[in-house]
Amino acid sequence: MNYSKLVSELLKCIGGKENIKQVSHCYTRLRFSLYDDKKVTNEKVRNMEGVLNAMFASGQYQVVIGSKVDEVYEELIKQAGIMEVQQESTMQEKNTFKSKQIPGKVLNVFISCFTPIIPVIAGCGMIKVICALLLNAHILTDTSSTYAILTIFGDTVYYFLPIFVAYTAAKKLETDPFTSMVLAGILLHPNFAALATEGVNTTSFLNIPIQIVSYSAQALPVIITVWLMKYIDKFINKICPNIVKIFLRPMLNILITAPIMLAIIGPMGSVLGNYFSKFVDIMNHWGWIAVGLNAAVFPLLVLTGMHNALIPLIITMFSTQGFDAILITSGLVANIAEGGAASAVAFKTKNKELKGTALSASISALLGITEPALYGVNLRMKRPFAAVMLGSLISGCIAGILGVTAYAFVSPSILSLPIFAGGNGNSLIGAIITVPVTFVITFAITWFLGFKDISSEKEKLIASPVEGKVIPLSEVNDQAFASETLGKGYAIVPTKGEITAPFDGQVDAIFETKHAIGLRREDGMELLIHIGLDTVKLNGQYFESFVENGKKIKKGETLIKFDLDKLIELGYDVTTPVIVANTDKFSKIEVLHKTDVVLSEVILHVE
Repeated sequence: MNYSKLVSELLKCIGGKENIKQVSHCYTRLRFSLYDDKKVTNEKVRNMEGVLNAMFASGQYQVVIGSKVDEVYEELIKQAGIMEVQQESTMQEKNTFKSKQIPGKVLNVFISCFTPIIPVIAGCGMIKVICALLLNAHILTDTSSTYAILTIFGDTVYYFLPIFVAYTAAKKLETDPFTSMVLAGILLHPNFAALATEGVNTTSFLNIPIQIVSYSAQALPVIITVWLMKYIDKFINKICPNIVKIFLRPMLNILITAPIMLAIIGPMGSVLGNYFSKFVDIMNHWGWIAVGLNAAVFPLLVLTGMHNALIPLIITMFSTQGFDAILITSGLVANIAEGGAASAVAFKTKNKELKGTALSASISALLGITEPALYGVNLRMKRPFAAVMLGSLISGCIAGILGVTAYAFVSPSILSLPIFAGGNGNSLIGAIITVPVTFVITFAITWFLGFKDISSEKEKLIASPVEGKVIPLSEVNDQAFASETLGKGYAIVPTKGEITAPFDGQVDAIFETKHAIGLRREDGMELLIHIGLDTVKLNGQYFESFVENGKKIKKGETLIKFDLDKLIELGYDVTTPVIVANTDKFSKIEVLHKTDVVLSEVILHVE
């Protein structure tokens, strides 16, 4: 893959670097926040070499690259000067926050607040997994000091989650990150936390009642607080004298924002968080049914880029109950199902290129990167995608029954199976069983449903529908054909009055005068065969049609017969142009014969 060329073309198709407000990336996607979404030519981006798919989702423009996203992102930074673009974003932000975009932008903010801290959450989660493994192996006991300290290592990220989120929220909302972290720290201050521990329900500040709530692992109140502080800070920055701004600005931000946070935002966010937790409880109550349903829709979430919207919910699960028995388990099932379907395609297809793509995509999916399988194989072939959803539904229910539960937040794959080690150890056993079961079930469903195979190398070769002498279109005495305005192709001066089907497909259009016929191959290629010039004036006389509109045809089947001698006798030019009507859909159209050709002889190479 030529990263430099890809990035250069990508920048042109999204309105240039000046249209980029912010850009980040996850495991497989570039995620753009743009000033003007209308400047994007999405179809061109989707057709670029190296791009698996592109779409608008979650308030972002997402470009799916696959496993090479890191390299493409680095090249993007190099070419576009992303840091400079982001620094200037506040100057260009006016009038971009339209009301119809608010839901997507709010979701984008929430996702962006959590995405950067996923690696450290995953790291701490793996430490907790190690603790569980050491306990199950009886190497440590839950009363040992080593176990206690390891537990602190693993729990710290959740306890201080508000501070991490404050920093990422400030970066996303373009306000002071350190003052934001101080505000989050206030919620976690030992004196404030002690009041909650001692059972004190309320206190006051300047006679303003403040509800005592434990804010450990709470993210929502912090995000709302940072958003509020952004506007308070803008006002303070305008009125604050430069000579004292260095200390007065953060001081006033804290003195104004903190009371509002403690009195209103904190308790309100805590209530919303509690409802969030109740939703989690409901999902847990549904058990294996919830896992099956979530696994079935998970491919759709990945398809639309909405799977990252689950991050706050997953983090809530880990921070409140220490495990996730629904979403990560569903993700594991869906990932393996993508691999199983792609593997079935690899074994069943006769196309060597697709076989190689599907096989590598299957391996990638088993390792946790599903986009190559999703976009490059399963969605492209249609029925395998349906097999993924059905296989995920069945296997998700099985995983739920087996009690597969994640004890760390890591992208699920065969390499990360240790995250399911915890409790009494049955979860890990269930996960180990789930992987091959899911793969086999989805493989079998894909094989049973089948799919329409894509063109092989042989199908790139088109047979001649007419017998006679081959001439270039430029020699046709009709400017519409000679200029290739109607498409590329060739012309034949026929020696036999018969038109046969050059491929398997269907009749797209046949004129009442029978002098011309449009054909469509199974892969969508359109071919126009125009018998003679100005022969429309004959109104069908001396022509006999053996097909009608919409009829399925087989290669070599007779379509039209015409009285060649009579046409010549009447003085008609019998030169017959054969045109690829949708020329723009193909990168190469090559005429292989320059002299004479017989019926069904290969004459055209199209790809």
